[in-house]
Amino acid sequence: MLDTITELTDEQIVDLQTEIVTEFETVESADPTPQAVENMTALADMLDTVRGEAKRREAQAEELGARAAEAAMRVKGTPEGAEAPAEETPAEEEAPEAEAPAEETPAEEEAPEADMPMAKKKPMGEASIATEEVSELSTEAEVTEVIEAETEAEVTFAAETEEVAVAEVAPEAELSVEVTEVAEASTTQESTIAPQEQEGQEATMTAAAQEPEAMDVEVQAPADRRPNIQANEVAAVAITAGADIPGYTAGSTIKDMGEVAEAMSKRLHGLRRVNGGDGEQHIVASLATTYPEARQLTQDAESNWAKVQAVSGPAAIVASGGHSAPFEVKYDIFGFGTTDRPVRDSLPRFSADRGGIRYIVPPVLSDYGNAVGVWTNATDTNPGTDVKSSLTVTAASETTVATDAVTLQLQFGNLMARAYPELIARHNELALIQHAREAEQYLVSKLTAGSTAVTTTSLIGVARDFLVQIGRAATAMRSRHRLDPSMQLRAIAPAWVKDAMIADLALNMPGDSTLNVATSEIEGYLAARGVNITFSHDLNVYGAQSGSAALNEFADTFTWFLFAEGTFLFLDGGTLDLGIIRDSTLVGTNDYKMFVETFEGIAKVGVESLVVTSTISVNGVAAALRDTTGGATAAAIEY
Repeated sequence: MLDTITELTDEQIVDLQTEIVTEFETVESADPTPQAVENMTALADMLDTVRGEAKRREAQAEELGARAAEAAMRVKGTPEGAEAPAEETPAEEEAPEAEAPAEETPAEEEAPEADMPMAKKKPMGEASIATEEVSELSTEAEVTEVIEAETEAEVTFAAETEEVAVAEVAPEAELSVEVTEVAEASTTQESTIAPQEQEGQEATMTAAAQEPEAMDVEVQAPADRRPNIQANEVAAVAITAGADIPGYTAGSTIKDMGEVAEAMSKRLHGLRRVNGGDGEQHIVASLATTYPEARQLTQDAESNWAKVQAVSGPAAIVASGGHSAPFEVKYDIFGFGTTDRPVRDSLPRFSADRGGIRYIVPPVLSDYGNAVGVWTNATDTNPGTDVKSSLTVTAASETTVATDAVTLQLQFGNLMARAYPELIARHNELALIQHAREAEQYLVSKLTAGSTAVTTTSLIGVARDFLVQIGRAATAMRSRHRLDPSMQLRAIAPAWVKDAMIADLALNMPGDSTLNVATSEIEGYLAARGVNITFSHDLNVYGAQSGSAALNEFADTFTWFLFAEGTFLFLDGGTLDLGIIRDSTLVGTNDYKMFVETFEGIAKVGVESLVVTSTISVNGVAAALRDTTGGATAAAIEY
């Protein structure tokens, strides 16, 4: 329950807390022993965790309640019976408590109309500024700010005067609807000022600035006089708790460094019984700095440059000729490859959690030749020294197979992992692809050790040669073990063999219609012979292509396997996937290791398997012409 404490209901939290307290009292009543004290401490830590979750939920409920009340105030206005803000706040204190008085606040920093109390607006007549106050202003920008502020105050006062009047007249049942309609009307008045209001505003601007000719001209300070305000945004720092800290859920918020110190103490208390250790890191708290969008640099070089310019001031790149711009950075890394395991997946899979299995070696049909005979009537009449055939069965032979570890380790620098995650990701992908190749070749080596090695020679093209060879091997195996003709056998061959067969068929004589043979057709030819084929990526792998040399040809030989389904079992000892290694040495060099280990094995529980080395030729030859008469030319197809 503690592992999923955030998903429990409030009733389950209460029941869990009661259960822990009850269990604690039971342990406490027993005789004090080291084990009992350990149990009491563990229960106390659990109780701290449950109580911390309860406190978090209470704080969350309070926060949600406050937000709900705020939303209700914004929609429904001041509740009936509450004192209006105008009765407590003088008219001149327009700004909130934490802000400067309205007279000292620049126009651009005034609160929006929707956030200001209705009764805090100045009368229309008091909104004008005296001429001598204007004369004391030092720049034209300040004149503009004052004029715009007074104009906005007049329009706001007119709109909200109408809002108060409507709110007082409207019936109580329709108050919220009327306030909404008045708010919309107020917004419309702000965006589209009626002609008479525009005349009043222009008159006020004329009186204040004493510039009659400025009635139809927007007053702005010269460009070189305008202030260059650069916002110094402070990045927010969030502190989140780590795992296994009593009283804190993993990922929950820690308010300040005082709580961090408390959490550190609790984590140390929990580790006091841990022995050994070699550089392990136990995270107590994580501090993450959240930057605004304007301060976040991404992989877009052009966007980054614009963001830097917006903060640090104008700068230019001077170049003569060429592109005259920094080149775009491409961090993506090209890659391909597959981690498929066709050999493993073609074998029946069984778990071997104990490191291996023990099984009995199966007997072979050929051993029973002496067990069966024919006792004729003549022999029975005069047996003489004749006796019936008999086979003495000996004790079964036991075989054990252990799983082996196929390992992978990569070492990275912490700084590189943070700065270039795309490179780390590609290294991981390639390492897993190589791990798949090593593991498949390990299984192939086990198949080879449990198979009888034979060879074949090439007579014509590989397409027909391979089909005939695999048919010969399957026929002989069915004959030796008296198999049902419908019983499927399993063949494993290199993946490129099907391409060699397709190329060989493409070289056939014109008119054979073999230029477009699909892989499925090749598999169909084999299935018709009662053989299921597995194409392996890791059998007879091609070498590198040499530069300034001829294109690599198809190989002259390849290896393939044939056995009855179920002859080999794949033993899966489990997987430790994408783990992290840190020790004192790695921590000292600011590095870490990623590792993968798969525990695998092959058990041959069947009777016979063949590993065949075939010599091939990709030449398109469909038949061999031989002279069998010693001089005369006779055409004969012979294999």
